[in-house]
Amino acid sequence: QVCFQGSRGKPLALLRVQVEPQPHVVDQTFRFYQPELTFLKKTIRLPPWHTLPGAPVGMPGEEPQLFVRCSDPNIICETKNMGPGEPQDIFLKVAGGPSPQIKKFFVAIYTDAWLAVPTQIWQFYLHSLQRLDLSGTAGQLARLSLLLRGTAAPRRVQAFTSHPHELQVDPAGAFLLPANAAQELSLGVRPRRAGTRFIYLNLVDVESHQLVSSWLLCLSCRQPLLSKVFEISLPVGGSCHKRITYTNPYPSPRLYFLGTNRPDLLRFREDSFQVAGGEVYSIGLRFAPGRAPGQEEILIHINDHEDKNEETFCVRVLYH
Repeated sequence: QVCFQGSRGKPLALLRVQVEPQPHVVDQTFRFYQPELTFLKKTIRLPPWHTLPGAPVGMPGEEPQLFVRCSDPNIICETKNMGPGEPQDIFLKVAGGPSPQIKKFFVAIYTDAWLAVPTQIWQFYLHSLQRLDLSGTAGQLARLSLLLRGTAAPRRVQAFTSHPHELQVDPAGAFLLPANAAQELSLGVRPRRAGTRFIYLNLVDVESHQLVSSWLLCLSCRQPLLSKVFEISLPVGGSCHKRITYTNPYPSPRLYFLGTNRPDLLRFREDSFQVAGGEVYSIGLRFAPGRAPGQEEILIHINDHEDKNEETFCVRVLYH
């Protein structure tokens, strides 16, 4: 209630104001994944002020400063004007919670120093995940186990991953997680390329669709040693069949499995083969049509019965 009074304090009018907060009109959404109980430090470049909707029209040579405010007072959110013509960045420092907590907050961008009306509102999600570190070799299977702890009630859960072609879980389908008990989840990671990257793994209650646990798998993968290098030339849009030979260096019969880092460009006649000791085996290859001129390096991994890499061949395909 608002009271309007005269000079002598006599009420002239009474006004009852009813405020109904409305949800934000979100212009952009950002989603970040971070190891649990760590700080996310992120710098995001702000768009030029004249590209923002509703931006004031300045005089020639004038450039208004951008201001930012965060909906969460516990988050450090600041920006600095670096001078005329220079890009302006927003700096965020967010404390992550325990897994699988998701922190949600908003950042408002203003072009006036009084912060009257925001020109844009950005929405942020910070997913806190349990961190797992794994190092391996491209094309070779690495195994590890996760210990799952049951909640107060039994749940029917299933694991989902961001890279199903590189990370396999066992059990693969839905399974029962007993109450207040421990159960193992077996993981098999077969990276297709060298380098460092993240793989996300979520354990979800399939009945309530609730997130039970989340992991951030930090994968560091090295390139295998190349035994042989082949070069072939193919016309764009044309496919072909080739054969390469492999000699079993052991005196006893061995079972081998084949894999590649580019299944979209190369298929095998058979994914596994058995060869006697010291004998030579012919591996059938089928190359898919190329989409554009250029060169592609395709790796062929020859693994033993335990999925350890015995040898790796490289085929350089020149599409013309």
